[in-house]
Amino acid sequence: MMRQKISTPWLMPFSREEAGNGRLNLFYFPHAGGGASAFYQWSRVLPQEITSYAIQLPGRETRLREPLFRQIPDLIIALADVLQPFLHTPFLFWGHSMGALLGFELARHLQQQRLPMPRQLLVSGYNAPHIPYADPHIHHLPTADFMTAVQELNGTPQIVLEDVELRNLVLPILRADFQLVETYIYQDSDPLPCPITVLDGVADEKTNEADLQAWQKHSTRPLEMFTFPGNHFFLYDLQPKLVNTVANLLQRHLQELKR
Repeated sequence: MMRQKISTPWLMPFSREEAGNGRLNLFYFPHAGGGASAFYQWSRVLPQEITSYAIQLPGRETRLREPLFRQIPDLIIALADVLQPFLHTPFLFWGHSMGALLGFELARHLQQQRLPMPRQLLVSGYNAPHIPYADPHIHHLPTADFMTAVQELNGTPQIVLEDVELRNLVLPILRADFQLVETYIYQDSDPLPCPITVLDGVADEKTNEADLQAWQKHSTRPLEMFTFPGNHFFLYDLQPKLVNTVANLLQRHLQELKR
């Protein structure tokens, strides 16, 4: 099976040169304020048969001059159009925080359009989407108040917020991404036919076990949940237990595809 040629700024390919024949695609959806580069280190430790693509949303990194999305429905339609040529190879979605919500909504869109579905949806750092967003809304705040709120979240390096040029680049991205999440309106629909796996940082202050277990509502398959040391950004520590868990999940699909 030939690997698809990348000709879209929406996808950043992160596969090793010695990678296999594109037997399984993994699409990664980043957290609020994040770009495709956040997934680079993960692509180095995944099984060789995996072809990794990180979603590169407009307005950041290699797409800095493009307008930001502020409403999830518009973004999902754009993502579905971009990914459609890639859906003929078996694939998985993995989203962290805001990315978990994007991966979920994109999977639902594919289901509603009767398009190929992911073999599995991996989510981390985000409660089940039907549960109302509990954090204070900050996307509408004046700049000074918004920056203070961002500092309190501890997700943006202080050195970035202290540098005027970097701050002026980063804050609009964060504001747009928080608007995506904070204005999201859940609409009920049929559960997904693919399994959902939850990866949880035990010290993540933005999630709790009951609301993570509630992801079960959105799949016809039994929910899997794995917990790891760490806070909301535990995903980027590449701790051995986490790497092994994700690798085993992917190997399971690879073995099934070889049958």
